[in-house]
Amino acid sequence: MYRVTPDVQALVQAAISGRGPAGALIASWERGDTTLITCEPIIAEFEGVLRRARIMRKYAHITHETIVARTAALRAGAAVVILVDVPRVVPEGPDDDIVIACALAGNAEYIVSRDRHLLRLGSHQGIPIISTEIFSHMLRGHVSEPLELVYGRRR
Repeated sequence: MYRVTPDVQALVQAAISGRGPAGALIASWERGDTTLITCEPIIAEFEGVLRRARIMRKYAHITHETIVARTAALRAGAAVVILVDVPRVVPEGPDDDIVIACALAGNAEYIVSRDRHLLRLGSHQGIPIISTEIFSHMLRGHVSEPLELVYGRRR
């Protein structure tokens, strides 16, 4: 079982379209194949993004009810960690520091992201930062040990 911290962009993309790579991440969590590690600031930002008027106008399936259901599911089913400290790590995106802190606090094996600042970082304290596309390939068995060797982590 994978232990991953998704960023807000990955969660939002999964909410918008459950068919793509971000949707595969959530489907894996729903099947019990992946543990999502998150924190209240990530959940709150996810909720805030989904509540934006332009998002709700553009995607008819994103409603107040589905937003409440999705955030409740995260709070109930994910490993929700409490952040004590959020050190500065991502120079170009201070908001991304929360994702790093969350992954560290929850002993994540991977950070799954759609954010260019996080992806550019590559890894932090031995936690690989990978795209939703790469994680989707991992779920299908198309990528495995090479990532572990590149980042120096063993599962």
